[in-house]
Amino acid sequence: MILRHYTERRLLPAIVARGGLSTNLYEPGQPGYLQFELNPETGQPNAADAVTLDFDFVKMQTAGIKVHEQMEVHAEKTGPVPSGRQVRYVQSFLSLGYLTEESREQLSEYY
Repeated sequence: MILRHYTERRLLPAIVARGGLSTNLYEPGQPGYLQFELNPETGQPNAADAVTLDFDFVKMQTAGIKVHEQMEVHAEKTGPVPSGRQVRYVQSFLSLGYLTEESREQLSEYY
């Protein structure tokens, strides 16, 4: 199972420097949730500067990372949900250690 996060290419240096995704990249100083698409269909993001990062959901569960199905309290901050797709949320930070091998290789092409 895969959790896919969409981000902007310009944020990759900060993501790599921190060793993971952080809500501080998007809203500095604000606690929040990172949004992921569960078991996404194949394909790339529409925006030219967008990048996908795929995380191993099973590995995350095994490590005890809490993955939430809904964040109603923070719904206004989670962004639009693609029609017919399932999303999940992780609070605050997620290590790059949970990236799939394919995403790890893709990220190494940039840095």
